[in-house]
Amino acid sequence: MKNSIFKPKYIFNALVIGLCAGIVLYFFFSKDGLNDLIHSDTRVIWYWIAAAVASQLVYMLIEAIVIYIFIKDDYKKFRFTDSVKVAFMGLFWSAITPSSTGGQPMQVYLLHSMKISIGYGTSRLMQKFMVYQVVLTLISIISVLTNIPFILSSRNLSIILLLLAFGFISQLAVTGMVLLFSFSPKLSRKLIMFFAKILNKIKIIKNVDEKIEGIDKQLNTFHTSNKDIYKKPKLLTSAFILTFLQFIAMFLVPYFIFRSFGFDFASPVQLISCQAFVNLMSGMIPIPGASGAAELGFTAFFSTFFINGTLKSAALIWRVINYYGVIALTGPFAYMTKDKTEEAKKEDFPED
Repeated sequence: MKNSIFKPKYIFNALVIGLCAGIVLYFFFSKDGLNDLIHSDTRVIWYWIAAAVASQLVYMLIEAIVIYIFIKDDYKKFRFTDSVKVAFMGLFWSAITPSSTGGQPMQVYLLHSMKISIGYGTSRLMQKFMVYQVVLTLISIISVLTNIPFILSSRNLSIILLLLAFGFISQLAVTGMVLLFSFSPKLSRKLIMFFAKILNKIKIIKNVDEKIEGIDKQLNTFHTSNKDIYKKPKLLTSAFILTFLQFIAMFLVPYFIFRSFGFDFASPVQLISCQAFVNLMSGMIPIPGASGAAELGFTAFFSTFFINGTLKSAALIWRVINYYGVIALTGPFAYMTKDKTEEAKKEDFPED
């Protein structure tokens, strides 16, 4: 039974794969799907699709740059190629785990294999995540305030309001938890000890009592790094600016797809705002890639722009570029670093 295919993990993975396959098939073969578009007289302008792909690649590149400036600050031997590995591996594990929860832990393991303290790596990645959350929330608030007439006139008003409310509440809750964890040593120690004991029970961490000293040392490093980062305004300013540009690059993908169908009646700002709404409401969905919710959000927010039977095709092209394509591109990086992460896992909260 140890390797039984009926384990909850395997069942969940099978259900997610089935859901993703079903969604792709629906958006491809259903009425007005991509298959109909391919066989219609509609001509897709391919250089706009290329622009959409390039925009997604810029998003991924900036992800590596932000990690690089956070880690390079104290670890001078940390190379940009190392940062690309960490970034792409994080993108891969975030894409295939519920609510993107697998990305950061795997990045911490990989950073530790590069001789970077677990406490320091965790602190810097959490600071990066905090910047990410703050920028996303600010962009979302600005998008709502500047698009109130559009939201109120939407044919999917009730769905849109519900999705936006869920998105804001979940994002604010996550940001609050991160801030609390970052600045409360007592609470963070209790939480880590709680999860360490759970991991011990399910045989991921062995002899947890013997690891307490190592955990405490990593926590001290974590909180020291948190305090130090606020003495470096230039680093934080760079992180905020780069993260803002990173979001803009990703949010431009639907606009380029919009132009690929020959449409030009909406501005980039309008479609950037809609993509911000989609990201806001789907970010905390506990399914890998927010599958189902992301497509629902796209069709709800973009139905005004993708007219004449192009909505389903646009949703599928968008999903291939910003999700399935990302998995395909970053998957080899996760494989290349597999041995390193396995070595790091075996050390279970080392003292460095």
